[in-house]
Amino acid sequence: MENAAMVECAHELVRVMKEDLAVRKTVEPVLILLHASGCDLIRFEPALFTTQAGKNAIGTVFRKRAIEVRACGAVVGLDSHCLVPDVPAMLDANPKLVRAAAAAGLDALVRSGFGRKSEALAVTLETPSFELLIQQLYTRDANSIVYGELVEYDSRKMPVAAAGVFKVFGHRCSVPE
Repeated sequence: MENAAMVECAHELVRVMKEDLAVRKTVEPVLILLHASGCDLIRFEPALFTTQAGKNAIGTVFRKRAIEVRACGAVVGLDSHCLVPDVPAMLDANPKLVRAAAAAGLDALVRSGFGRKSEALAVTLETPSFELLIQQLYTRDANSIVYGELVEYDSRKMPVAAAGVFKVFGHRCSVPE
């Protein structure tokens, strides 16, 4: 599958998740493996996404399935909280402090002044050669969802390591050619 087609898949998932969120006020996690003969949508009980042990188990199963289908890409869509980074603050800070705050999690980054927390639909596309993170920021109004900025981070343009516990390619797992 071509890189452009995989990127289009990620953008389409953002669009579908926005529609679901607007109508249902909630979105279930979506995991998709892209491969030569199409794609596999893999569903997990949403409750598994609420604990670290559940997320780790999902990541393990996801990586194993990626090997089985010889995946060329992995797309993960979640409704979560994200960091809207304060890039100047991060660049001005001691890199060790930024890494330590990042390792401690989202709340530590916010407490350290490296950005603010926002609700977002987060879609990651991971391939063997690049990662793309798309964040559709939003806030909840009394009866509706108000969408904010759509932010993209592409590892082909800047350092990005977005896949986290659901990482399929790279040092955690290599998919055979």
